[in-house]
Amino acid sequence: MTLALHILSSVGWVGLSLSMATLALIGYLTSDPGVAEGAYYAMYVFDESTVSLVSLICGASGVLLGCGTPWGLMRHWWVLVKWVLTLGVAVFAWVYTHPLVLTAAEKAAAAEGGGYTPGTEGTLLAWTVPPVFGVLVFTGVLSVYKPWGRTRRGRRYAQTRAVVPARAPGSGAVSARVGDVAVRVEAVERPAEDVVALRLVPVSGAATAPWRPGAHLDLVLPSGKVRQYSLFGDPADGSAYRVAVLRDPAGRGGSAEVHGLTVHDRLTVRGPRNHFPLVEAPAFLFVAGGVGIVPFLPMIEEAERRGADWRLVYVGRSRASMAFLERLERYGTGRVLVYARDVTDRPDLAAYLSAGPVGTAVYCCGPPGLMRAVEGLMETACPAGKLYLERFEADPDSAGGEKLPFEVELGRSGAVVRVGAGQSALEALREEAPGLAASCEDGLCGSCELRVLRGTPDHRDHVLSPDERGRTDVMYPCVSRARGERVVVDL
Repeated sequence: MTLALHILSSVGWVGLSLSMATLALIGYLTSDPGVAEGAYYAMYVFDESTVSLVSLICGASGVLLGCGTPWGLMRHWWVLVKWVLTLGVAVFAWVYTHPLVLTAAEKAAAAEGGGYTPGTEGTLLAWTVPPVFGVLVFTGVLSVYKPWGRTRRGRRYAQTRAVVPARAPGSGAVSARVGDVAVRVEAVERPAEDVVALRLVPVSGAATAPWRPGAHLDLVLPSGKVRQYSLFGDPADGSAYRVAVLRDPAGRGGSAEVHGLTVHDRLTVRGPRNHFPLVEAPAFLFVAGGVGIVPFLPMIEEAERRGADWRLVYVGRSRASMAFLERLERYGTGRVLVYARDVTDRPDLAAYLSAGPVGTAVYCCGPPGLMRAVEGLMETACPAGKLYLERFEADPDSAGGEKLPFEVELGRSGAVVRVGAGQSALEALREEAPGLAASCEDGLCGSCELRVLRGTPDHRDHVLSPDERGRTDVMYPCVSRARGERVVVDL
């Protein structure tokens, strides 16, 4: 909402500034005192009634965005420059332009019936108001292109958030870092076979970090293993985090360790992060497989609050293995369609996808096979919809093409790191920056995100949606590579 308000007020301010610049030039170039008087009085009315209000809204919403978003107030040079220019334009208008306009109008009125020249005020307005319009256009360009990196304050902030001591050779352990939150297990539930649900409460007694439906949390387990799990429950409840985990006998041991936790055990969490947010859409189709139902629990509650049209297709090997089934079935069989493989056939995904109205948002989380099936059907069954996937297991079929060597240049120091064909960019970068942050290292969680300054990344992660694959401003070095010989990153 704040972003929309800021964009609308910015566009309005630029448009009004163009009108003011045009009127200033008319008053300067005309020889008719009546025309000049009208132009200057119009400028005065605009300034009194509209321009001041729009500039106030634009500036206030910009400060709110700077304080309340990842950009961070004064953490990036483009934010700082835009803030200074915007404030400067507002001060210029009130201190300089406003009194000049009224004086110029009065002089034009006094010249009725005699010779008219724009005078000092008209000349100053003509030479200063159009450049102000140019400054506002430039601030808009800054918002779109974000040309500069972090300020000194921003670099300090990034270091406190991102520095992680390197793993000890041959171990899975990771030391604590700034930003980690110690929590204790307050409750353990078993909502289905092989599924455990934990309620995690901050040890300090402080409120949990805010989150929205679709967010996930990093659990740093007592062994040092780091795993990512979707959050469920009420986002407005700041007293605890809730996660649900399926025991995976073929996994790397993280889920088994979670299943061994008991009440009062302590561990550490990081986040939350959200690469799977619930967007605005005319309708929603949620497709869940097994424990992939977890992120959809708060999404469905949010869709209900919005009064949105939604439907859930929930697939599992048996009803006993399908977590939170009774809670979901309260919404009715018309909305929640359950397919337990031991009692029903497989769902006709193509039929459900094609039944949605234009603009349907399709969300899918579950085993790789289910997500590949939905992804493969979108183009034909739901061409006017948009697909959002959440993976907690890397899909080997999307690993990308050949792994060619390339170089990564560190934009701040100028150092160049060579990435071999047999290693990831993250591994190579840790030789130069051993504290580089990462959690899953499978391209799933997004914690290793780097800002790209130049070059074209070869995206092989599961964080970006298919529509975002063309982005050149970000990469996830644990799996992604470069299209070309070099990329320059903000390190």
